[in-house]
Order: sequence, then structure tokens, then C-alpha cells
Amino acid sequence: MPEVLVTGATGFIGRQLVENLLHSGHHVRALVRDLERARTLLPAEVELRLGDVLDSDALGRATAGTDQVFHLASLLKMPWHKDFSTINTEGTRRLAEACTTHETPPRLVIISSLAAAGPSPPDRPAVESQPAVPVSRYGRVKLEAEQAARSAAPRLPICIVRPPMVFGPHDKSALELYRTISKGLHFVPTRATHHLSMIYVEDLALALVAIGARGESTSPEGPEGRGLYYVADPHHPSYGELGLMIAKSMEWPTPRVLRLPSAITWLAALCSETVARLRDQPTILNLDKAREARAGSWICSGEKLERGLGISPQRLETRLAETGAWYLQQGWL
Repeated sequence: MPEVLVTGATGFIGRQLVENLLHSGHHVRALVRDLERARTLLPAEVELRLGDVLDSDALGRATAGTDQVFHLASLLKMPWHKDFSTINTEGTRRLAEACTTHETPPRLVIISSLAAAGPSPPDRPAVESQPAVPVSRYGRVKLEAEQAARSAAPRLPICIVRPPMVFGPHDKSALELYRTISKGLHFVPTRATHHLSMIYVEDLALALVAIGARGESTSPEGPEGRGLYYVADPHHPSYGELGLMIAKSMEWPTPRVLRLPSAITWLAALCSETVARLRDQPTILNLDKAREARAGSWICSGEKLERGLGISPQRLETRLAETGAWYLQQGWL
């Protein structure tokens, strides 16, 4: 039975990954900061280890005897926070170093973000061999975290995964999108037509399990993009088209699509971030996200993953319907 450690296991993606790992026959450990909260969110068979990604001693103990380590823990939606870079970059570095201290180091799978790559033209999805050009602080910090892990590559097998927008059950970010569309409105944050890639959380988790078991590792001497994977549905709708797809999948009336001037998006992001800063709370609508929204299309190709590991997601329309059905079942809509 493979021994696996997951950081960020209580998060949206982490919980789904834990479920898939258990289903695949893995023994799962989770590095958590709050044992009581973790017990309410994770299955009883998960072994809980107390600690965080800046605690080198806890990392050393938690990674001992593991075959694979999946790193999802990060500070999200607070790019202004003083600990944003420390937790994301230094936490990744310390985890990689902890893995190298063992006689047989585990495979380390870093879950990064498409934001680390930067935007793409609407007709040319990003591929692994292209250089990264992030445009937001979030993207730059994610790229720095990747590079921090790569520094251990000669001593440690490392895979890096860059998902685009992730959606599915338990996700409260997409929930707001569904709510406005259910009321007959769909707001597009720019008048330009930008396209985006998406991945359903369970499809991402299935891909991560396969990458952890069979993925290629990074190599300082290897070709650009070795050990790097994009995971995305092959359909890349525009943001306006996405609203229509959601409405159709839920059998709702076609919403009215309202394209907002960039100035309105910036003002809304400024107000949202100001309130979040005062409350010291994360917010998905912030100036960093507004910067990404106007930068261009955010699309990537999952062909390498499908070609190398035989992993491809289910149809986007099906997954959008499943997400909406879950929201309805939970009473969130």
C-alpha cells in the first residue's frame, strides 16, 4: 500500500484528492494545523499529522517513509498579505528539503497554477515547453515556489502541475457565478473576448493520482517543460460563453450577458480588496485578479497528460451540470 502525504488536505482540491487516493488504495497522511477541524472534514482513515509548511521538524517527521507527497497548502486570495510569499515559496522550499533528508526520497508533486505561466493568445493554448511569463503577484509567487522546489530536483523526483480554473462540489468561488446566472444575469469582467481553460475537481484529482504514480520528473539538464503538466478540459469557452453553458446545463433561461468596462471591474476589485484587507480575510475579487482578467486568455493544453498517461477529463458540459446539481442538493442555490 503506497504511503502518501498531502498538505492542504482540508481545502477544496485537497479533500477530493484525499478521497481519490483512498479509493486507489493509498494510505494517506495529512499535514494539518488544526486537528479538530481536520477531523470534521477528512475521512476517519486519514492519519493526521500536526504541523505546517514552515515547520521543518514537522515536515521531516511527516514525510518520513512516504512514497509520494502532494503539496497543495498555500495562502490564497490574499496577495497583499505579508506572509503570502513566505508561505507559498519558503513553505515549498522547506517541504522539498525535508523530502531530500530521507534515504529514499518520495516523489514530490507540486500543485501550482496556470497563473504561473501567464496568459495566452485565444488560439494558442499554453504547452509545457513554453517559458512562463506571469502577470500577477499570485502568478509570480507560484512560479517562485516551482523554482524553489526545482532546486532540489537533482536529489528528489519532482512533478509540477499547473491547473487552470478548478470548479466542482464544495467550491464557493464558482457558486457566485451560478447564483447570478440563476437570476438571469451574467457579468463579464471586460469588454474584450477572452477565453479560459477549466478543470473539474475530480478530474484534476484523478490526474494528480496518475502523475504521482507514473509522471515524469523534472530534470535540470532535461528539455524545457520536463516534469511539468497542464490539466485542462479541451474546450476553451470565452467567459461570456461559459455563462450560457452553465444556464443550458441547468435548464435555466438564457441569461443577459453584461460586459463591464475595465474601469468598473477595477473599482469593484479595489473596494473588495480594501474591505478584505481591513478584515484580514481572503477575497477572490482583488486587484491581482482584475489584472489577470484584463491580461488576455487563460488557456492551456492537456495533450501531454493524455498522450503520456492516458488521462483526459469528461465533457465540460457534463461537469458543469454536476456542479450545479450539487449546489442545489446542498441548498446553496
